[in-house]
Amino acid sequence: MSVRPEGTAPVVNSYTEWDPLEEVVVGSLVGGVFPTWQESMAPTLPHDSVRIFREQGGTPLPAEHAAAAEEELSQFAAAMEARGIKVVRPDFADQTKRFGTPEWESGGNSSGMPRDLLIVVGDTIVETPMSWRCRKHEVDAFRGLIKSYFRRGGGWLAAPQPELTQALFDGDFDEETETGYAITEFEPVFDAADFMRFGDDLVVQRSHVTNEFGIEWMRRALGSRFRVHQVPVNDPHAMHIDATMVPLAPGKLLVNPDRYVPHPLFRDWEILEAPKPALGPDWPMYFCSPWLSMNVLSLDEKTVVVERQERPLLDALTDWGFTCVPVDFRHVYSFGGSFHCATLDVRRRGRGGTYLSV
Repeated sequence: MSVRPEGTAPVVNSYTEWDPLEEVVVGSLVGGVFPTWQESMAPTLPHDSVRIFREQGGTPLPAEHAAAAEEELSQFAAAMEARGIKVVRPDFADQTKRFGTPEWESGGNSSGMPRDLLIVVGDTIVETPMSWRCRKHEVDAFRGLIKSYFRRGGGWLAAPQPELTQALFDGDFDEETETGYAITEFEPVFDAADFMRFGDDLVVQRSHVTNEFGIEWMRRALGSRFRVHQVPVNDPHAMHIDATMVPLAPGKLLVNPDRYVPHPLFRDWEILEAPKPALGPDWPMYFCSPWLSMNVLSLDEKTVVVERQERPLLDALTDWGFTCVPVDFRHVYSFGGSFHCATLDVRRRGRGGTYLSV
């Protein structure tokens, strides 16, 4: 997919979630705001956040908590650099600016979670068509990085920009039965974090931000080299698969015991059910559940970054044979992600291959 001089190392190269990490983008929450409300958000949010987003959409995130989260992101970046991993950060973006189309208007979000809007597949960065209106320009903070990688030989594939009109949001989600989805098949939309990479295979879930149209677009756009497998999950609030399953090494899959549905693709894999999150019930979680505890980042087949206070998970992974790197990240939790969400692994040593039972 990319073009580079013969004999040179690829500037973009990432096929799995576990190959040795060499270069990573770490997000930033500087300038972040609460998302502008839209009804399709409701099935994915903690109950209290519905009111907050309705009333405070477009206003800055709580200053003290956001500053503590940004410090955690910086300390995480420093920890990666200390291990010889190159770290790059996004440009500043003013999220308070309003934008829109003739059909709608919105404020922004943040630059904290690059995994949601970008995915590296092999030697190519794929830019996704996100369904939350407030995220339409979220990629702008990363645009300079994408152009830099492209100029140095990396691939760049951008999905069609969605219209995000009401026709997309007239889904069939039933709040009482918690069935159906908040979005329709009006146009292709998906978040990158609904995909997981297993060499030449990608696993994806249908969710409240990813539709069948988007999955099929991705399947065709990637071409015959890669296979895209849709898997079921037991999650009526589905949004991003990386708090449901995370492959840590070839043949080792960390899963959410409440959401994971056994699948033949993983019949030869060791499965570890993640212990319950250690996060207390009073900790503010504006975007998602405490199951971000399992949203870890593999640095290689033996080394995993884990939130420092998640002692049950640290012990479970250590017993499973991993070396854990504990890092403080609970303030980042509050704004929608942990180590996997807050990163984009641009370069890992590896060349793909088949790891699933396909």
